[in-house]
Amino acid sequence: MNIELRHLRYFVAIAEELHFGRAAARLNISQPPLSQQIQALEQQIGARLLARTNRSVLLTAAGKQFLADSRQILSMVDDAAARAERLHQGEAGELRIGFTSSAPFIRGGVRYVIAVSP
Repeated sequence: MNIELRHLRYFVAIAEELHFGRAAARLNISQPPLSQQIQALEQQIGARLLARTNRSVLLTAAGKQFLADSRQILSMVDDAAARAERLHQGEAGELRIGFTSSAPFIRGGVRYVIAVSP
């Protein structure tokens, strides 16, 4: 099974809009490829996620569960990317400094670093 994050984003948009046309507009893609991607996703999963009629789109029981799981996965991915970016920028992380009590002049330097970079 090869589900990509874009498949999850596509599905979430459709589930929130309950309309392929509005979801496609929201995603800045055309409707036919969006429909094809969702059909391929359903085939990969082996379950119908959406109940489609000429006038409406509804979530199946499997679709409701997949929506909850997809939102959680996408949130975790976004959080992981944000944490990695903060670490890369030096905005997060941990700095450990060790020194002996016989070096009192270092204490002032450590206090200064803590004061300017909490």
